[in-house]
Amino acid sequence: MNGIFPSYCRPLGYTLMILSVLVPILLFITGHIDDRNLLLIKTCVKLIIWFALFMVFLAKVKDENEATAKIRVKSIYRALYLLGVYYVIVLLKGYFDGDIEKADTSIAIVYMAFNVACLEYGIQKQRIDRIFKK
Repeated sequence: MNGIFPSYCRPLGYTLMILSVLVPILLFITGHIDDRNLLLIKTCVKLIIWFALFMVFLAKVKDENEATAKIRVKSIYRALYLLGVYYVIVLLKGYFDGDIEKADTSIAIVYMAFNVACLEYGIQKQRIDRIFKK
């Protein structure tokens, strides 16, 4: 699975994630968020984070090759395992707290965050392995 976005989408995705956290805080401080538009802001932030995570995950790296493609596929598998563990823990916690709906909040965003974290780990590991093998 090769990257389909240009390499500049990677820092752009991280920038979008940072802005999606900071802008709502600034809007709240200035009084632009109230009960009428809270759901809209929350939905927009989730959508922007989702899009930004996809940008980071699918952006090409500097030296894109078959090993990078394999790292992307491995990160999908690892993220699925982590998602399963996370979901079971959240379900059990919700059961013991008496609020089972907490398990259905943002599972897709958590999955993409796991994907990006596993991808970053794999790419950095590959880079370090190449440096020390020379």
